Amino acid sequence: MSHINDTLKRINELAAKKKSGQELTPEELAEKKELYEIYLSFIRGQITSTLDRVEFVDPDTGERTAPKRALENLAKEAEQNIKEHKDIH
Repeated sequence: MSHINDTLKRINELAAKKKSGQELTPEELAEKKELYEIYLSFIRGQITSTLDRVEFVDPDTGERTAPKRALENLAKEAEQNIKEHKDIH
């Protein structure tokens, strides 16, 4: 976690410099861009980790299903429905 804290500290330093009216050098602008990519990658990782732990619970059966599995099941069900009713189209 220290790495991301250092990243945020530097992002804030560069933001404070810009806010104070000083121009950022081309090197600082490149650094800022790289730091933002690191930060966004960290946030994406946290979101992915959180979503990987989410489960859907069927209110009728209490069955727990991961979102990815639930989407796969819905896709299979839709595909089956299309096959069964393709004469309608």
